Amino acid sequence: MILPKNERREIEGAANHSLWIYGAPFTGKTTFANEFPDPLMINTDGNTKFVDAPVIRIKDELEKEGRITKKTFAWANFKDTIDLLESKENTFKTIVIDLLEDLYEQCRLFMYDKLNITHESDDSFKAWDKVTTEFLSTIKRVMALDYENIVLISHEDTTKDITKKSGDKITAIKPNLRDKVATKVAGMVDIVARIIAEGDEHTMSFKTSEVIFGGGRLNITNSEIPLEYSEFLKVYDDKQEEAPKKSTRKPIEQQEKPEQLEQKAPNPEPAPTQRARKRREQELEEGELPIPAPEPQPRVRIRKR
Repeated sequence: MILPKNERREIEGAANHSLWIYGAPFTGKTTFANEFPDPLMINTDGNTKFVDAPVIRIKDELEKEGRITKKTFAWANFKDTIDLLESKENTFKTIVIDLLEDLYEQCRLFMYDKLNITHESDDSFKAWDKVTTEFLSTIKRVMALDYENIVLISHEDTTKDITKKSGDKITAIKPNLRDKVATKVAGMVDIVARIIAEGDEHTMSFKTSEVIFGGGRLNITNSEIPLEYSEFLKVYDDKQEEAPKKSTRKPIEQQEKPEQLEQKAPNPEPAPTQRARKRREQELEEGELPIPAPEPQPRVRIRKR
């Protein structure tokens, strides 16, 4: 491994898009993801009847070998799919995960079998941590895939209330995923947005508050946009225009040290040359310049005994 050169990089905008969208059922999340270029749907709930993208269905598989039935967990099939995507032997440009919370449940069942438990509480000191680590480390592999777009889809959860300081209870709106896991996943994507459907109008909302889960790295000016792929691209285009210019500051090794600056600093009263001193002495002798008054001597006080 070699360290990079100590120079600021030119920001050319985001070539890859990563987002996590969530919303109530039938709000158009999967249909919106289907608008992305060359998508591959990695689907868990079978809700792909109204989209034409190629689909990989993630589910448990049973295979009989004589009297023995061999089970392959859905989570193992998902990890095999990631192996295939990492090889890049395909022409897909967009990877869609639909639904993320289903994959988390499949991960839990896979780890139950591996740890020989029936619930995380059976080994409360380790099981929760092991399930979370297994899930997040695999999702990180997904986000590291070299594709133009990574889209994560979740249903929203409105079953929990938040109690304010005043005592009032308000409904929290967030993805249907454990809070700790949801926070980690949010840090892996550019945008977390909520999909809202009111009648025939479908919008993507970037609003975030103490009760609405959302946010992202992009400084988005509009709180809502129509749920269309072309409008979504404008969010990244606006961010690219706001990219900071290349810094003109010199690298650290080229910056002048304080002692160098002191050497370069001009002397406010340059010492007179030998010719100038002689000329001044001659002018004093000829009386052309006033003789400067002698400097006052410090007074000495004699103390009487």
